[in-house]
Amino acid sequence: MATVVELPQQLEEAVRARAAEAGLSVDAYVLRVLTADQLAAAGTAAERAARAGALAAAAHRHWVEGGRSEAGWLSVEEVLGH
Repeated sequence: MATVVELPQQLEEAVRARAAEAGLSVDAYVLRVLTADQLAAAGTAAERAARAGALAAAAHRHWVEGGRSEAGWLSVEEVLGH
């Protein structure tokens, strides 16, 4: 199966750089990253928690880099009562 995905330029550059650092083609690198993500999604509770944390961090970075404010936010600890 071949799927074409358009990435924002900054992400594309980062993916190309990480692939080159790993000595992989972009396709091979993306395949490894997605495979690891799927294994984590079906993994232990700790693996699922680590994956959720990484996805939340990426969403937060996207939010802030998009010019949105963090003013008035609650921390994860406040939300979860930890």
